[in-house]
Amino acid sequence: MCSHSWIYRYPDTLVRYFTDQGSDHRAILLADKPYTRNSRPLFRFDARWAENPEVRAMVKYVWQEEIHGSPMFQLRERLKKLRHLLYDWSREGTTNSLRNIHTLQAEIERIKQVHPIDWDAIRPLELELTRQWEAEEIYWQQKSRVHWLKKGDKNTSYFHTVTRARRKRNFVEGLRNENGDWVTEEVGKADIACGFYKTLFTSETQVGNMWDRVADLPIAQSITPDMNASLTAEVLPAEVRKVVYSMGSKQAPGSDGFTGKFFKAFWDIVGTSVVEAVCSFFRTSRMLRSFNHTWLTLIPKVDNVETMKQFFP
Repeated sequence: MCSHSWIYRYPDTLVRYFTDQGSDHRAILLADKPYTRNSRPLFRFDARWAENPEVRAMVKYVWQEEIHGSPMFQLRERLKKLRHLLYDWSREGTTNSLRNIHTLQAEIERIKQVHPIDWDAIRPLELELTRQWEAEEIYWQQKSRVHWLKKGDKNTSYFHTVTRARRKRNFVEGLRNENGDWVTEEVGKADIACGFYKTLFTSETQVGNMWDRVADLPIAQSITPDMNASLTAEVLPAEVRKVVYSMGSKQAPGSDGFTGKFFKAFWDIVGTSVVEAVCSFFRTSRMLRSFNHTWLTLIPKVDNVETMKQFFP
């Protein structure tokens, strides 16, 4: 029972209800900032960078470097180098649109205090201020993961509220282990989750020669020669490009953090490498393990999750 502005001001608040034993009332504990993340934040390509000339220059620089190895290895190494460059560059604060907004507003106010007012100096600052406000909106829209708004809808405060509410909703305060103990430490929760899925995805039956028995079954041939020729045909560059451009722009399909927006915005630079890497896989049937990494997202089945069985993977 609180307003959006209250959630915005205290985003990390948790409410815990105690048992009502011995009374017809329950005690309520309101805890502010119960957990602070100390780990390094995950890299995610910022949609605001797509139009930044400095980012384009970095992409060109990395892709011009000579790297030896298979096409897939070369693509992985280039993405890794670019990720480090972008992370260090973003840490300098030049892409912080909110900070830039405050700086521009202060400069405009400073010029307005001098008479006569130099409007020729103010106009380019106001244009840049508009650009920075648009960048700030793009940033929070990407964070909020709201996809149904049409392009041009201006509602940065809404994106702000949705982002904080989503983070609060996704936060797992604790989990119960196999003994029923309540674990709130991050390392303990991670051990519970990993152990649960290692057990779940481990086969308890002996496969033996099951495949040989299946192969001996009288299964009629259903793939015609024409269908087989189509399925085994060489992958064309146009097909790879079509798949890339059908990807969502705001999601990162892999753990490297590069979204569909990155590949679309810089396809004229990175496209050849992506096509060669994909085609090499279909020719050799070999894929680097790093390209097959992904995130396992846990979706709660119920409110107030306590055990791993209450998640959809």
